[in-house]
Parts: sequence; structure tokens; C-alpha cells
Amino acid sequence: MKKYILLGAMLLTSGISAFAQSNNKMTNLFGLSWEISIPTNNEFLDKTSLAGGRLEYRHFLPNAPVSFGLGLSWNSYEQYTPTQTVYYKDGNSAITTDMDRVIYTVPVTATAHYYFNSWKPVMPYIGVGLGAMYAEQTIYYNIFEDNTYNWGFVVRPEVGVLIRPNNGNWGILAGAHYQYATNKNDLFDQNSLKSFGFNVGFFLSR
Repeated sequence: MKKYILLGAMLLTSGISAFAQSNNKMTNLFGLSWEISIPTNNEFLDKTSLAGGRLEYRHFLPNAPVSFGLGLSWNSYEQYTPTQTVYYKDGNSAITTDMDRVIYTVPVTATAHYYFNSWKPVMPYIGVGLGAMYAEQTIYYNIFEDNTYNWGFVVRPEVGVLIRPNNGNWGILAGAHYQYATNKNDLFDQNSLKSFGFNVGFFLSR
């Protein structure tokens, strides 16, 4: 009889332990974060954007510290330029005026992430996103404006961390990324949009 009680206790303990461990794992993650973006190598504007955000979904593989998902970001850049003479791409025309330069971007990417220290309260990760980016680039000067609207290919390598208090189903999401997109601006002879960015927000998982 004692053997059966001991065996039952062992099985119960093992079951509770396995259940607790499975609860620590995540299957789906939904994240919302604030995104800061710093343009680089951009003659159009170079002012940091604080007006940005990111939505993302990640699905975790059951037996590996890997997830695949989708990400959607948006950033709005604006920079005032005092009066100056701007020469256009053809070199035969120019304009002297002050300007308000605006860029609005929406990158949409398929993502893949690898996690270290998996299923612990603090999970650092590395990842990459590949997809397309829509961009609006506009110059406002006097009563006129020039617009460039286009799509480009975008790649977005990133590093970050998930922080889950008590291994719960919610937590803090923080990361940093580099973004390269092939969107062009013929007016400024520009063949790409590049930026560094940081994001911080919250996530829910189940």
C-alpha cells in the first residue's frame, strides 16, 4: 500500500511540475510598443522621430526557442529647414526658400526570432524582419509641395528582450533595430531610406 501511495505522490508531483513548466512556455505573443527612429545617411532630413509605433504577432515553435510572425510599424518624421537654395537632380534648376520636409513610413515584415534563456522571466532575443515598406516623402515650400509616394523592399535586423514578471502571460518588450529600405526619392537623388530605432512596450501571450 505504501508503495502505491509513494508512486501516486511521485506521479502527482511529476504532473504538477510538467504542468507548471508548460505554463511557462508561450505559444502566441501580441505586442504593442512605442518606436523611436533615427534617420541615417539621409539628405532629405535627419531629425529623430518620436512619433512611431509597432504592432506585432509572434508564434512560438513548441520544441525550440524560435518564433515566426508578422510586424507592422509606422513612423512620422518632420523637419523644418531655414531658407536655402536647393539644386534639383538635373542640376539645371534650383529654388531658394524655407521648407518643411515630412516622411511617413509603414514597414510590413515577416519576422523570425531566436531566444536565449528560453522560458525564463528574462528572455533576450535576436531576429530579422523582411518585407515591404510604403513611404511618403513630401516637401512643403511657400504655397507649393512636391510628393514622392512609393513602395520598397525592407530588411530589419534587431535585438531585444522579453521580460515576464513571475513567468506570467504578460510583460515588457524592448528592442533596438537597424532598418534599410529601397524607397527612392528622385528629387534628392536618394536611393534608400535607412534608420536606427528603439522600441519599448508591452505584450500579452498565451
